[in-house]
Amino acid sequence: MNKLEVQDPKVVSRIIAANAESEKRKAELGFLGKFYGSGENVRLYIVGTIALAVLIIALVYTLTPAKYRSADFGLKEMWTMVVLPVESTIIGYLIGSRSKESKE
Repeated sequence: MNKLEVQDPKVVSRIIAANAESEKRKAELGFLGKFYGSGENVRLYIVGTIALAVLIIALVYTLTPAKYRSADFGLKEMWTMVVLPVESTIIGYLIGSRSKESKE
């Protein structure tokens, strides 16, 4: 590993301060912050991930052969009782949060 030799104490103190700030920011972000970062769109990313996960699960269940699916929980129930309510709630949340931000 290459080490940079700096003679100027001002530069060294700035480098140390920048490294300390970077470590502090990493600690503040936490587990989810490592994936989503921080900023205005974090909520959008998290909600989008949930929506995508629900759709992928529903797609896998839909493409599963009928003999492996539950007899009590068919495709109609999957899409009308799980997927559509979750997705419409997510869309409503996104629209509501956008209109709230535009009012401020």
